[in-house]
Amino acid sequence: MKKRSLTKYLFALPGFCFFAFAMLIPFMMGIHIAFTDWDGVASTYTFVGLANFAAIFRDTRMYAPFFNTLEFALLGTIIGNLIPLGLALLVNSPYRRMSSIARVIFFVPVCLSSVLTAFLWRFIYHEFFPKVFGCRNILGSTRWVILGIVLIGVWNTAGTNMLIYLSGLKNIPVELYEAAKMDGASPCQQFGRITLPLLMPSFSVCVTLTLTSWLKEFATTLSATGGGPGGASRTISIYVFDNLYKYYKAGYGQAISLLFALMLIVVGLLVSSFFRRREIEL
Repeated sequence: MKKRSLTKYLFALPGFCFFAFAMLIPFMMGIHIAFTDWDGVASTYTFVGLANFAAIFRDTRMYAPFFNTLEFALLGTIIGNLIPLGLALLVNSPYRRMSSIARVIFFVPVCLSSVLTAFLWRFIYHEFFPKVFGCRNILGSTRWVILGIVLIGVWNTAGTNMLIYLSGLKNIPVELYEAAKMDGASPCQQFGRITLPLLMPSFSVCVTLTLTSWLKEFATTLSATGGGPGGASRTISIYVFDNLYKYYKAGYGQAISLLFALMLIVVGLLVSSFFRRREIEL
């Protein structure tokens, strides 16, 4: 038993080392900047205590990025789970050859970077949609820009969630569906009474990852619109970026990012525990 536990840690060690080198260590090294007035350029700075954190709650410019981030998270989580779940149900076909082909087709966009995907879809929105459908570029609309970016992100990442849901569907015993059919259950009743409850472990992973991912949305939005038009798609992550590299307020930007990171951890733990309490063991 001890040998099996040690093996699990050994498999996780390379990934943890990379995470520590690329994310954890730089983050820890930069925490003290949140308590200074550093502008990101000067070689000296002054410690200001909790002044940066107090300024966050008085900063009216952060209201719009905050609510934009919430809208991104809401739309991204809903669409980013409904579409992959639908694709997983479609791919979960008794015809193995068709299933394999569809799985590859739906997963291909995951191989593209978020920056490349944003440039590709920016071209499609700007050139293809107006000429074919006669509609304006939604990335230039303050009303629809967030939905347009969410669709870009979902297209780019749906394949990952699809595979997670597909794995959950494969683990559901066929005998349960056969028994339900014999009892006269309709396909909708089978989906609501069998499929959804037994997919809770998949929901735990997908919803938690999707929600936290859209809360910290940055690369796709920055590449597609830069936070525009008129700040309509600016997120908290982009606001942090602006404070660090445009406004030369690195200390304040770091304070926002630190507080935001703590919020992400809390939200992730709450959402994960919510779904895990509803998981059903076979």
